[in-house]
Amino acid sequence: MRLIGVLMLLAGCDVGSPATPDTPGGSGDGSQHGLGMFVAWNASPALPGTLTDKITVSDATFQLDHFQVVADAGSVTRTKYLLSWAAGTMPSQDVFPDAPPGVYSKIALVMMGGNLGNDAYQIRGTWRDNGITKPFEIHDRGQLGISIDCNATLSGGGEATIAIKVNLADAIGRIDFRGLDEDNGVLQLDTGQELADFRGRLKDAFQLDD
Repeated sequence: MRLIGVLMLLAGCDVGSPATPDTPGGSGDGSQHGLGMFVAWNASPALPGTLTDKITVSDATFQLDHFQVVADAGSVTRTKYLLSWAAGTMPSQDVFPDAPPGVYSKIALVMMGGNLGNDAYQIRGTWRDNGITKPFEIHDRGQLGISIDCNATLSGGGEATIAIKVNLADAIGRIDFRGLDEDNGVLQLDTGQELADFRGRLKDAFQLDD
């Protein structure tokens, strides 16, 4: 059974490293660059929590190899960190204080396993049917790329915020839990066509939070 220990992963991940702009802002004369670009991470339905009358998620961890917000005048990037929702834990806001002014139109992120664990993401919870409740795990060793269109303008010396929502209700709600294999009583989704279908729905689960 492959589990990602959230606390262990956070201890081994450089979650405090600053985000890096691909193209520096300002004129290079030492002037202030303003407050910059902020990216907020939300979950709807809330995580951990109940997605449907049958499904509850206890924790969800996504290992980001690459996260980028692209503008007409450049872009900002952060690499190798975790997005984790669990009891008492949720992702911090990403801050890009030196983001170049411009119109930001695209968000790109790549999930993949690395030295923090083999899985690109792991989601755990319970599924209830006909009065019987079983735990489940979803984990994926493949690489997953996601692209989101956005429209945010950052003026010189100003600030802008982009909010991203993760909605797992449809992605998990359409899993055929009855057809999953069990490992020590835990339903496992980690291979086959069912996982391929889930990966497609997971891409759609990352959305702008308007």
